[in-house]
Amino acid sequence: MSTQTHSPRPEHPAPPGGEGPLSPPGTSPLPLGTRLGGDVVEGVLGSGGFATVYRVRGPEGHVSALKLLPLEEGDERAARAWREMALGTRLRHPNLVRQLGAGQWPLDKPRFVWLKLELIEGPTLDEWAPGRTVGEVVERVLEVARALAVSHEAGVLHRDVKEANILVRESTGQAVLVDFGVGYHPAYPTLTKGMFPPGTLPYRAPEAWAYGRAHAGEPGAHYRAGPGDDLYALGVVLYRLLTGRFPFRPAEHGGEDVEAVLHREPLPPHLVNPRVPLEVEAVCLRLLAKTPEARYPGAVALCRALEELRARTDVDWTVVPHPERRLPEKPRTRGWRELAAVGLGLAVALAAWWLTPGQEVAPAGPAPEPVRAVAAPPAEAPRKDNAPVKPKQPQTSGPQPEAAPKRRGAAVRTACLGLTGAALQACMSAPQQVPPERPAPPPQACPAGAVETMTGTLGLRIGELSAVDWSDVRGRPVHVHEDSPLYVPGDWEAGADLDPAHRGEKVALPNNTRLSGRLYVKEGRVYGRYTEARTPLGVTYPVCLELWDTDGHFGLELRPGSAPGKMMVDPVVRVRVVDRFK
Repeated sequence: MSTQTHSPRPEHPAPPGGEGPLSPPGTSPLPLGTRLGGDVVEGVLGSGGFATVYRVRGPEGHVSALKLLPLEEGDERAARAWREMALGTRLRHPNLVRQLGAGQWPLDKPRFVWLKLELIEGPTLDEWAPGRTVGEVVERVLEVARALAVSHEAGVLHRDVKEANILVRESTGQAVLVDFGVGYHPAYPTLTKGMFPPGTLPYRAPEAWAYGRAHAGEPGAHYRAGPGDDLYALGVVLYRLLTGRFPFRPAEHGGEDVEAVLHREPLPPHLVNPRVPLEVEAVCLRLLAKTPEARYPGAVALCRALEELRARTDVDWTVVPHPERRLPEKPRTRGWRELAAVGLGLAVALAAWWLTPGQEVAPAGPAPEPVRAVAAPPAEAPRKDNAPVKPKQPQTSGPQPEAAPKRRGAAVRTACLGLTGAALQACMSAPQQVPPERPAPPPQACPAGAVETMTGTLGLRIGELSAVDWSDVRGRPVHVHEDSPLYVPGDWEAGADLDPAHRGEKVALPNNTRLSGRLYVKEGRVYGRYTEARTPLGVTYPVCLELWDTDGHFGLELRPGSAPGKMMVDPVVRVRVVDRFK
C-alpha cells in the first residue's frame, strides 16, 4: 500500500507510510499513547491484510508513519517484513520513500516487526492527475524514472509500479515511489512460492505472461522479473494518465486478455485521446514494447529520453489531457480577519435565504476552512424587521414531512459554530435547507440473480455490512447526486462482518469496485439502493445493497450545506447485503 495521508482512488485505499495490504488479522489497534520503537502512537493511518500503519511522533516532535507487521502469521510474512526493511536501507533519493528505522516489538517477546517510514503528505498519482497538463504528467513520470534508476542501480526491483504506489508530495509537487513490500534484490532469498511474484495483473509485462505459458504446469517454475518489468509497468501508468484507460481491455471472462498483451499493439494514445502529443505517445508506446530489448535499455536511458523530450519547444506542454476532470483550485489560507468576514457573510447569506424562497445557501465547489457553505452576500441584505412577508406555499395533498426534525436543528447549530452576537442569531434563525423529497420507492425484489450471485459466487451473507466511500475526502461532508456511485475501499472480504473466524478466506469484491444505484431523500435522511457492482477489471455482478451509516442506522443524515438539488453527506458509509429492498 502507499505512504500517504488518505485513502486513494481508483486504486484506493492506500494508507500512509505503509507498503502492502495492511492490518494484522484478529488484532486490535494499539491504544493511543503506546510507545513503540521510541515513538508515541497518535493514531491509525491505515490497515489491511498484512499490517497496520500508525501515525507516530518522536521525542523531538517529528511525525512519521510506523508500519507494524505480525511475526506470528507465518515464516513467509516475517521474511517479507525483514526483506522490506533490508531493501529500504539501500535506497536514498528525493523520489523514493525514506525508511527511518526498523526493529522488533515488544523487545522481550517480539510479536511484530516495525518499519518507521517517512510520512508522505499528498495524493496518489491518479488522484493528482485530473486537470494537469501534459508537461506536468511527463515531469511526474520522469521523477518516477529517476527513482527506478536509483533503485535498479542498487540492485532493487520494485515489482509493483502503479499509480497507487506513486504519491505526489504536497510540499514539493514531486512524485515519490513507495511500497517496496514485494521488492526484490538478488542478495535475499526468493519468497514467492508460485510462478509469479506478487504484483498487479494489468501491469504485468508480456515476457512474464510468455514465461507463464511456456512453463505452465512445470513443477518449480518461477518467473524472475527484471528492470524491464518495472519499465513496462511505468508505461502502463503513463498510458493511463494520457488516456484514462489501460492499454488492453479485459478479456470476455473478466480477467486479463493475455493474447492481446502478447501479440497485439495497444491503441495509440492519440486515437483514444486526441489531446495527447505524438512525441509523448512515442515514449509511452516504446515502454509498452513486447520485449525488454525493444524498450529503453534501462531507467537511466528512459530518464535521458524524457529530459530531452521535456526540453523540446515544438511540443505544446500546456495541453490538458482531461480538462473535463479539472480539479478545483485549492483555496488560499485566510487570516483571522478574513475568517471573521466569512463568518459574517455566512450569517448574512443565511438570513438572505430565509427571506428569499428557493435561495440556495451553499455554492458549488470547495469552500474555505474552517467555515463552509458560504454564499456571497447581496449588495444590500434586507433587514428582518422591514422584510416583505414570505408568501405561503401551496398546500399539497398527502402526508407532510416533519417541519424541523431534531437532526436538522443539530445540523444548523453545527453550521453556526464560531459565530457570535447578531451573526449567531441570524444564523440560528435560518432553517437548514434540504433537497426536495420525492416519493420513496416501494419495497421491491432484488435484481434477477442478485441474491444467488451475492451468496454463491461472491460468498456474501444476507445482513452483512461493509464500509464503502464516495471519495477520498475525509473530515468534511461531500456533495453527492441521485446516481453518485460508491467505491469499495480495499478488498471486501466475504463474511468478514459477521464471522471473524473466517476473515480473509475469500475476497468477494476487490479494491475500487464501483457500486451503482440510486439515492432518495425522506424526512431529512438519504437512502440508497445499489444494484450493480463493477470491478476494476470490468467484471459486473448484480447485487442488492442498501445504504447504512457508520453508526449502524438505516440511511444517512443530511449534513450542513445541503440545499435543493444538493445532498451533503459523510464521505464514508456502509452498505448492507439484503435479499429484498425495504
